[in-house]
Amino acid sequence: MVIAHAPTRQQAGAGPGPRPRILLMLVLIAAAMPVRIASSVPGIESVSVLDVVLALAALTLFMDSAFKPLDVGYGKLFVLLCIPAAICGMSMLWTQDQGATIRATVVYAEGIVAYLLVVRELSGAPPDRVMTYIKRYSYLLIVPAVLLLLRVPGFGPEEAGLTLDSDRYLSYYTRLSHPALGPSNNLASVLAFFAPLLLYWGHVRQDRRFTRAGCVALVAIVCTFSRGVLLGLLTAGVLAGVGSLLRRRRVGRQISRKIVVAVASAATAVGLLYQLNPDTHELFGSRFSPANFFIRSQLAIEAIEKIAERPFLGYGGGTAPDGIWELARVHNTYLQQMVYFGVLLGACVLLALIGTAVFFFSRWRTSPVTRVVGFTLIAQLFVFAVESSFEGTVLRVLFYLSIGLATAVVRASESRPQTHRSEPPSGGTTHDTGTPRRARHPAAHNV
Repeated sequence: MVIAHAPTRQQAGAGPGPRPRILLMLVLIAAAMPVRIASSVPGIESVSVLDVVLALAALTLFMDSAFKPLDVGYGKLFVLLCIPAAICGMSMLWTQDQGATIRATVVYAEGIVAYLLVVRELSGAPPDRVMTYIKRYSYLLIVPAVLLLLRVPGFGPEEAGLTLDSDRYLSYYTRLSHPALGPSNNLASVLAFFAPLLLYWGHVRQDRRFTRAGCVALVAIVCTFSRGVLLGLLTAGVLAGVGSLLRRRRVGRQISRKIVVAVASAATAVGLLYQLNPDTHELFGSRFSPANFFIRSQLAIEAIEKIAERPFLGYGGGTAPDGIWELARVHNTYLQQMVYFGVLLGACVLLALIGTAVFFFSRWRTSPVTRVVGFTLIAQLFVFAVESSFEGTVLRVLFYLSIGLATAVVRASESRPQTHRSEPPSGGTTHDTGTPRRARHPAAHNV
């Protein structure tokens, strides 16, 4: 009875209507706004609402495992995701700070739980349904950032130890930042995973809802003024564009038009932010200053020196080498893993991260969206070279959650290839009217 009265839009999934996924939405809401609910917990720096929801998710996964094997998505990908967690757990045997290493291992475990939950909840869902959750999650991430910038009460920075007159506190209001995730670079790193997917999906499905969400995410990333993330996206975009040009030998007019619209929208948003927010005026000078580059270069040199002192096993996951806290976040994930685990094990972690992108590229024949995920991961790998986003406790969990969402949309696209339409030919007459193709062609429901 329920299926018979489902909206027409849901019939294109070639299956039963969407079931409620309450726990998944709770996880996405908590991940978009991981508010701290307790601090100074013994053995743990703080507890957020995301920790509580993931503990509940872990309980449901454990109960499910008693009746059937866990759905790990793709076995090879799951092994790659587990390698860093296993190495981090092993480092408790030689760590300089056992408490820090335990916390780092718990964070990895939470990331794996987030991945498994997303894969389980979205198993069997049609591709458009999975992308709808990605679209919702992107908006959920952006809304608190906008409310922070507007200085809405209750959405101030949650970073511990900040004073209202400190430069660190004021930096939250010079560009788009997130009250719970932290400064602008953190928000940009998370959104960078979804903007390409949303733009691609809106283009091939001719659905303005996804195109609009992708443009909003892209504009939000630009308004963070995160140079590393923007360069990562630009690098991945150029590689993807060159690959597409080599295959098609031409650039479609629709793609060119949408690129122009996206660039114009981003430029307009930056201009408005500069004009309407006086605090942003102070930021522009620092964005073109080489001071930040020299500071990070010095951190990298100090990290290499510490690696040379303990090249085989490192100092332990999450540990500040010899108590030097600046080296617990050297703004380079690749050096950081070698600080934590030594050269050999650190290289294993790096190969596992690179392997996630290689895995999706290896499936490029099964569905075009796999290439988009692969290029998105290339952007993330570039960001890891200039940021410390992977070392962030919440950001690492969100990275695993994002991989889960990407896995879900790839699996859905592979199982329903007839619902994934390719790009219209260059110079064709198909236009984006804001209505999905399946709605303009009722006969498609009979396919």
